[in-house]
Amino acid sequence: MKRLLKNKTFITWVFIATVMTGCNDELTTGSFVNVSDTDVLENASQLDKVLTSAYKQLYFNTDKGDRVYAGLPGFQMYVDAGGSDIISHTNMGGDQVTAYQYSNSKTQADGNASKIWSMCYNVINRTNIILTNIDAAAGDDTKKKHIKGQALAMRGIQYFHLIQNYQQTYAIAKNKRGVILRTSSGDEANKGFSTVEEVYGQIVSDLTTAKSLLTDYHPTDLWLINSEICSGILARVYLVMQNWEGAYNEAKIVYDNHSQLMTREQYRSGFDDMISGNYPEVVWAMKYTANNNLGGGTQFNFWYNQDESYGEGYADGPIYSFLDYFVDEQFVKLFEEKEDRYQFWKRTRNVNTEINTKWAFDKYKHYGEDGGSVVQSATRPEVCLMRGAEMLLIMAEAAARKGDSGEALTLLNRLQVARNATPTTNGSGDALLEDIYVERRKELICEGQSGFYDLVRLQKRLVRYGETAANPAGHYVWGMQYLNGYNASDPQPVGILESNDYRFFCQIPQMEILNNDAISEADQNPWSGQ
Repeated sequence: MKRLLKNKTFITWVFIATVMTGCNDELTTGSFVNVSDTDVLENASQLDKVLTSAYKQLYFNTDKGDRVYAGLPGFQMYVDAGGSDIISHTNMGGDQVTAYQYSNSKTQADGNASKIWSMCYNVINRTNIILTNIDAAAGDDTKKKHIKGQALAMRGIQYFHLIQNYQQTYAIAKNKRGVILRTSSGDEANKGFSTVEEVYGQIVSDLTTAKSLLTDYHPTDLWLINSEICSGILARVYLVMQNWEGAYNEAKIVYDNHSQLMTREQYRSGFDDMISGNYPEVVWAMKYTANNNLGGGTQFNFWYNQDESYGEGYADGPIYSFLDYFVDEQFVKLFEEKEDRYQFWKRTRNVNTEINTKWAFDKYKHYGEDGGSVVQSATRPEVCLMRGAEMLLIMAEAAARKGDSGEALTLLNRLQVARNATPTTNGSGDALLEDIYVERRKELICEGQSGFYDLVRLQKRLVRYGETAANPAGHYVWGMQYLNGYNASDPQPVGILESNDYRFFCQIPQMEILNNDAISEADQNPWSGQ
């Protein structure tokens, strides 16, 4: 019997281990609910509880969640730590360091190779239980429709992350081995891989159907997936598929309702109040609470950006800090001093030269729910998962790709003016596209939409510049030594990965191959190379 994707006994486990009650205000842990499998499968209200359990896994990955593997907010760190703009110290060690390093942590024998796999299929398994049974379940038809739509959307989201992490990008790999498409809780345990193109076809089908089913679903809570969020995810998917018309149209649906971009004050507020601040730009967001908190595993704990007045130690600030994340010198150089987005400073008061030479910045700053008094356990930030600026950039790129350079430039300039940056004058071609890409890096850092996802999608090299006496704010040696071309004795060491190098991707977990008779080692990704 397949170990990682076992569905037959899954429904009982859902209720014994992680059933949560209440979908009105927040994701909170409920008590044990003693119901039979039959009652669950035949009742829409009980399937709604499975849906809430799926949401919890989507956002927090409570089974194997740790730092960069802790649901969608964790992915925001994982994707960007693999790019060129974030530097990670080894303080506390952990998954965020291996995501940054490009060591052999993604190979089949290593536990990290299975974390994304199990995280995504954990949600997919739950949604498949819902989708297999919701149509025949007793209950209000409108409620059933909305449950089905949200389940389809979550399944599409997780397959989108799976395919981006276990195979090269759509444009060059459509006919290559993708991942295992499981669309029913009754699927055979032994099931083979689908192609990349087939996986993307399923993703588009899930999200398109979900969007239709959720047209009249208008929840007040930003963590609940509605048709607008489906459009935003579809825009991301179409961008990877190079369906420029589709990307533009879906992004426009979202942007038209969220075109009031954040002000300077809102942008510099720390990015931890995206719900309570009621910012019109925010499309999709979730909140850590006392009941669902992962402790010190949020991106707010990793960025070393607490005010210097608090001190330089782990426990000196309002929340516990791992003193890990900084931004690279090359990233800082992308900004003009007058821009409204971020403030950059160096931790000059820290006695450690590995720290006091690096650039801190203030995008992910959180001082607890009480406004700043020291409450070490109160890491309760709000996390934005989608906002209007991203949709504006998708529209700009899609317009440029379609040949409508005039509109692309207008859209790009709209964001630049809002952020008090000098508007670009590059009117067309590769120069305009490069300016859009740079703006994505600047605007979306650590939101999980740029980083190595963009490098792979756009077929760009990962390029990192190592720290030197002349460039002390460059990348640490442990972020360079596993990259191609790195030579510590060079005047300016540089490390690169080509855009299709398999070090960007995970290998299929060893236990999946051992327990699934329909696949074999012949299906495995290589560890490195193209």
